[in-house]
Amino acid sequence: MIKRLALLLLFSTELLAIEPARLQLMVDGNSGPTSKAPEPPGYVFDITVQNVEQLDAILNRADRLRGQFSPDQHGRIALVLHGAELQLFRKRNYEQYMGIVERARSLDQQNLVDIKACQTVMENLQIEQSELPDFIEQVPLAPVEIDRLQKQKGYTRL
Repeated sequence: MIKRLALLLLFSTELLAIEPARLQLMVDGNSGPTSKAPEPPGYVFDITVQNVEQLDAILNRADRLRGQFSPDQHGRIALVLHGAELQLFRKRNYEQYMGIVERARSLDQQNLVDIKACQTVMENLQIEQSELPDFIEQVPLAPVEIDRLQKQKGYTRL
């Protein structure tokens, strides 16, 4: 429990200072009896940021957890994006935002984070599904995905 609280504080301290970012933290609970060990708790952040600096702060914070956070022990971190930050991941903007896209890809490949994009917001921003990198999972609607994680995977809002 103390490790969990320390991890939560470590990740959320800088994120909570980001304005006007909306960040909501949930913690994965027990998924019920199975033949294998239950999945460790995970985290999901509901993110809407307004610029590259705010997204960079979130990814930097996740990157700093690399040596202190084991997904096998603590679960993964899901970042559900549903705001203007989705523009940064458009393939046509890759050259301009290559650093942030590659950092996000690296964190995903290391199984530290799962990045999800809201297709409803993508539609409002006129972003085609093919315009985002393959490592970003697209979900129909961010609040529905968060609700699904909470109900089906045992995530709990803090």
